[in-house]
Formats: sequence, C-alpha cells, structure tokens
Amino acid sequence: MKNQHKTDDLTVPYEEEVNGFTIYIEDNPDRWCGGYIWSVCQDGIEFDSGLEFDVADAVYSANSAIEVLLQPLLC
Repeated sequence: MKNQHKTDDLTVPYEEEVNGFTIYIEDNPDRWCGGYIWSVCQDGIEFDSGLEFDVADAVYSANSAIEVLLQPLLC
C-alpha cells in the first residue's frame, strides 16, 4: 500500500481529469532523489511526464503540458 502524503491540501497519489486528459501524481519511486512524478495520459497513452519536488508544482507542470497538447498544430 502506498503512503498518502498531504502537501498543500493535495493527497498523493493524486488523479484528476482535465479536458479529456488524466493527470497522475505519485511519489517518486527513487527514494534517494525524492519528489513526485507526474504524467498526463489519455486512453492509456502517456503524452508527457516529469519530476517535481513539490506536489503543487507537479500539478502546475501537468496542467501546462495539457495546455500545450490542446494548442492547434502550426503547419
């Protein structure tokens, strides 16, 4: 069972649906480095992911990634 950390009123592991994408945030499995891993997925496909050292920063980064994914392609 995973630990549930409480940081900035967000409990980890964290999951949220935003504009058809799912944001996942979990403890970094690398306990030496620490922090939180985030990923943005849709229909079982991971579109972006990253590492942050604060849960609020992880949520911000994931939402920023979704904003980029929603921008129209410039051809």
